[in-house]
Amino acid sequence: MDTSTAHPERERILNVPNTITFARLILFMPLFVLLVLVWHENFWAFIVLVALGATDWIDGFAARKLGQVTHFGAVLDPVADRASQVVVCVTLVISGILPLWILIAIAATDLILGLIILAYKRQGSMSITYISKIRTTFLMLGLPLLLLAHSDFAGHEVLAVVAFYGVVIGCLLHVFVGAQYAVIVIREGRAHRRPLGASAAGRPDADEPNRRG
Repeated sequence: MDTSTAHPERERILNVPNTITFARLILFMPLFVLLVLVWHENFWAFIVLVALGATDWIDGFAARKLGQVTHFGAVLDPVADRASQVVVCVTLVISGILPLWILIAIAATDLILGLIILAYKRQGSMSITYISKIRTTFLMLGLPLLLLAHSDFAGHEVLAVVAFYGVVIGCLLHVFVGAQYAVIVIREGRAHRRPLGASAAGRPDADEPNRRG
């Protein structure tokens, strides 16, 4: 029996990049929450948060390098990204490190965009814009540095200010990018729903011979 084709669906799910993504969800995220809220070890939580961010790059690299890019992984990865971001923000809000309004802005943007995608039944991923990459950079750097700034070391006050405004910029860009994606989804959805003859609507003589003369 050829074991390579015995469980094709399982192989597409339990591959290396998806295993790394699952580790992000079931290992790194709970450990981060415990370090911040239970053990109050902000420095080690910072280390875990850096590792959490690193896995986001590693699983994509592994998928391309090993030729294990799958539809399941393409869906799982952004879900893990959003879940990680929300869990980190909620944890930092509960600990008093992050203002509540930043969490509300990020979560509301994701929720509204998700509802719009469901309403227009959009499938597939959208291309990542340059602004989206800047947004991700500010958040991925700002949140860990904000956590690190609440550790006890010389100069942490300055780092706290810099990191906070970095997160604010990332949050504002997150809302802007979410609005951009929402406009794209709505525009594409309306275009697909438009009847074939809609472009000629309002032009009653469009398909008739010219009667002038």
